[in-house]
Amino acid sequence: MAYEIYKIVAEEKIAEVAAKFKTTVAEIKRLNPDVRYFTAFFGPEYISALQNIKVPARDIPLKQLTEDAKLGVGNLSFTNQARYRCEQSVVTKINGVVQNHADTKTEFIVGKQETKDGLFIKVQMTDNILQMYPDEMEETITLVNDIENVKSDAIFLVNPNTGKIRKVINHHEIVFKWKQHREHLQSKYAFIRSKENKENLEKFIEMAGNQILSEANLIIDYESKLFHQLFFDKYLVTNKDLLEPYKKTFYSQLFTGLSVDLEFRQDMLSETEHTIGVRKVGDMPKTYDHSKLEQMYNDKFLPLIKYKFSEFNFSYRQRDAINTTEKWIESSDVTMIEQVKNNIQILIDYKLKKIEL
Repeated sequence: MAYEIYKIVAEEKIAEVAAKFKTTVAEIKRLNPDVRYFTAFFGPEYISALQNIKVPARDIPLKQLTEDAKLGVGNLSFTNQARYRCEQSVVTKINGVVQNHADTKTEFIVGKQETKDGLFIKVQMTDNILQMYPDEMEETITLVNDIENVKSDAIFLVNPNTGKIRKVINHHEIVFKWKQHREHLQSKYAFIRSKENKENLEKFIEMAGNQILSEANLIIDYESKLFHQLFFDKYLVTNKDLLEPYKKTFYSQLFTGLSVDLEFRQDMLSETEHTIGVRKVGDMPKTYDHSKLEQMYNDKFLPLIKYKFSEFNFSYRQRDAINTTEKWIESSDVTMIEQVKNNIQILIDYKLKKIEL
């Protein structure tokens, strides 16, 4: 089942919230064990104000989705445009030997429009080519690429303080596309008889739906993509304090569920009247507790690699060229390395370049 986040502004009866989302009081409580409730004197039970609760995602009719989407984007033209090409390489090594290698090439057309309501950005992915070696996962790659295509044409409202994504304006339109694609997937793979394969497909569709049906989850998904991480940044909204240190959370590709908070410093490499060159360096804090990782390594990798756990490290390097007058990122070069030293390593190399329209 897909879920969304519902904000309780003023106290609401839990029974009315359950009815609104076509679920039960017991299910609301199961999904939200830490939410505050109270009972009126000889009266119904309420959810306390100013809380976010997890609820089943509402199934919005396709006709309503289309009409709402048109209302939301009808007055935006996005005549200020740029084209970007991005190339990403992901290499996994065990004991220094390459085990698999994935290459992705993408192209985007980006439009900007400033209004009294804020800065709006339209991102349209016009090309998406993914190759993996070895290629045993060709069917999975096709599935993933098709899901990315559903989300490939999005309009965002930008946070005026951070330059990050604040809202997906055409979320309903993306949900509409997803509902159509979900029906296509269910029809395309209706022939599957294996119970295990059928369950795996259903889990994949459910996970994709969870990302798309909830706007909050969709924003998190966009922000996990390197293009959106690089493009949506502070330079879009200000020329001040662009070199402040900051912290950012990354999620491990080696250890499921592990998050790593990197500490970033920024240095000016070059500066002209209209452009700046910036280097960003992110490293793990020296106080990071590695002890919990050893058991995770022993469970997942020791039987394959044989060598015992050594030292975990996650590093990030980025170089940007930014046009501070026109508010475009001109180029970016990113290298991320996650590794258990000498044992297993994931190397990500990402290059972004603004090209002619």
